[in-house]
Amino acid sequence: MGNSSRPGTVVVREIDHDEFAVAGERFRVVESVWNGITSRSFDLLRCNGDEVLTDESFDTYPTDAQIAAVLDEHGIDVDLETCKMCQHEVLLSTARRHGAGWVGSCCWDERLHMTA
Repeated sequence: MGNSSRPGTVVVREIDHDEFAVAGERFRVVESVWNGITSRSFDLLRCNGDEVLTDESFDTYPTDAQIAAVLDEHGIDVDLETCKMCQHEVLLSTARRHGAGWVGSCCWDERLHMTA
């Protein structure tokens, strides 16, 4: 007969994004796909126990600065740096050293290994 629930009231799929480490703990962003609508929601989870850290879901994949703010609310010390490619704030724990600066996962490409 199909799903008779109102659109946007039932999670029909969850997509786990890559885990990352901050201050010795593992975290991941989980993307929720809802019934009958195209918009999605994104939550930050602690991998140990799947504790949801976001009080309110993000409408788009959170930036590193947004992730840092959520972690800070939970007493987790987070260091941010500036990506030398796009100038956005990036989590230092996931950034890669490149020359005299840092490159975030936002801009990292394996070809950058060839240059320094």
